[in-house]
Amino acid sequence: MTGDLRGGGELKAEQPTTEEQLADPRFLVTADPHEAVLRLATASGPAARLAAAVYRASARLHGEAGAATRRQLLALDAARFGDRALAGRLAAVSLAQVPDERWRVDWATGSGVHPAFRGTADGSWPPPLVELDGRPAVITRGEGGALLLCDPATGEPLLRPPAAGSAPGEECAVVLDGLALTVRCERGVPPRLFDAATGEPLGALEGEDGADGEEGEDAEPGPAPSAVAALTRDGRPHVLGDDGAGFALWDLTTLELAGRIVVFEEDDLQAWAVTELDGRPHAVVGGFRGAVGLWDLHCGERVAEGRSEDADLWTAVLAPVGGRPHVLTVGSNPYVGEPLEAAELWSLDPLQRLDRLPVGWGELTTAAAHGRCWVLTGGGLAWELSDAAPAGCRTPGHRAGVRAVASTVLDGREVVVSGGDDEVLRLWDLATGEPLGPPLTTAPYEDEWEGVSGVWTAVVDGRAYAVATHEDAYENTAERVWDLAAGAEAAPEVARRIAERAAGGAPAVAAPEPEGVAAAAAGTLDGRPVAVSAVRRRVRVWDLSGEPVVSGELAFPEPVTALALTPGGRLLVGFGEDVAVLSRH
Repeated sequence: MTGDLRGGGELKAEQPTTEEQLADPRFLVTADPHEAVLRLATASGPAARLAAAVYRASARLHGEAGAATRRQLLALDAARFGDRALAGRLAAVSLAQVPDERWRVDWATGSGVHPAFRGTADGSWPPPLVELDGRPAVITRGEGGALLLCDPATGEPLLRPPAAGSAPGEECAVVLDGLALTVRCERGVPPRLFDAATGEPLGALEGEDGADGEEGEDAEPGPAPSAVAALTRDGRPHVLGDDGAGFALWDLTTLELAGRIVVFEEDDLQAWAVTELDGRPHAVVGGFRGAVGLWDLHCGERVAEGRSEDADLWTAVLAPVGGRPHVLTVGSNPYVGEPLEAAELWSLDPLQRLDRLPVGWGELTTAAAHGRCWVLTGGGLAWELSDAAPAGCRTPGHRAGVRAVASTVLDGREVVVSGGDDEVLRLWDLATGEPLGPPLTTAPYEDEWEGVSGVWTAVVDGRAYAVATHEDAYENTAERVWDLAAGAEAAPEVARRIAERAAGGAPAVAAPEPEGVAAAAAGTLDGRPVAVSAVRRRVRVWDLSGEPVVSGELAFPEPVTALALTPGGRLLVGFGEDVAVLSRH
């Protein structure tokens, strides 16, 4: 039976479960967004968790969007999560008095989405809802920046998860012989001790050869760290300080310098955090050039090392996941030096880079309980990390904003070429979306050049080439020509011929759009000349022969920064860090 008898023999339909609703494309497209978001937190099955991740990806837009726009966004986000079948089912949902979708996404990369994303905790919609003991709970920030999980209806705290370790700072709290103390950094001298209750100074930690850091003719000041953190070694309280080249370690029982550790020989110490592995204190460190290391502070030896894809690692925040130690690192684009809106997740036992989260800029606050770790960024984005199986199968795109897309034919098949602020060219199979080979690092030799600002393609003597254009802060341009089959720069004589052919860049496009066009392209559809233009997150296709607009607006979750049309009439779109390919149906 699909119903039961209640009250007077009336047959009532059973209410669909959360799993059933999230598996229904029509529910996702047409349900009231406020009602739909409440159901996302308790999704448990693989299909429901994937649908929840797809819905959350652009949920901030769903609340104000109509069903037609929501249908487009959901289909695109499903493709970004690697589920093209779900993308097709979402695009095929019929809506009353709304035309069927003429443009449908074939595939898309997924750098800008992640299943761990939960929402925004800065008061904007939707709230970051998670599951706690089978019921929804909302992530909020309490006093002092501490994370709270609260009842979404009453706002009452349901859980106060402990912070995932204390970050190094200008001071740290310790307990010595039952007395609460504060250890504080002071410019040019070793750290000083204060009574935490009264603020009374209690002296300085000793420097080299017993010097206590006091002023005096014979004083030999010891290390003067810019940040300190407390730890326990051999059952005794210690303080670890960052003195630029490495660490200084003080035993608080004796107030003496217990040792020094040179962290990097070919890098500069930028970020660090202290944790415990197998009952022993360890430090995880990040360098200016992207080195990552793990040091055993009991014996002062490095036990593991790795390398980040980023540079200038200025943040390292502990993030226990599934009861195991992890750390999040944040850095800058190694090519153009700009801060990245992403964090890398590393396991510490063993040291291994596991994932990349598009968390946004700003400091990170983490808290952990019940085998899960919650992350809150300075901008209010909330994430939940767990050791559960990931949702979807994303294809990573660019690591910074996409600024150019083009197409060509390589070895008999059509391919997409994309370039962006991460200073690489990436190649994709136009039909399948599969990446073709490793990215081509296109950074010009001089440091002042910024990311790839344009890409044009040409076929010479049967070989496919791409011209990557770069700009500097003064709007000067530089070009590098790439032999796509060889995956290397073209020979100088060939490069000159192609550069001359590509001189002037992309053709000018005249489309009846208002000001603010961020990207444009020209081509043909069904034998008619058309133009494609983008204003913020909106894309339109125009018929240049004087006929009505070929399509209505196409909506994207991030501002569109690059457009192109293939000879076969497919639409290439760069938005945020991702690339999408759409075709007409």
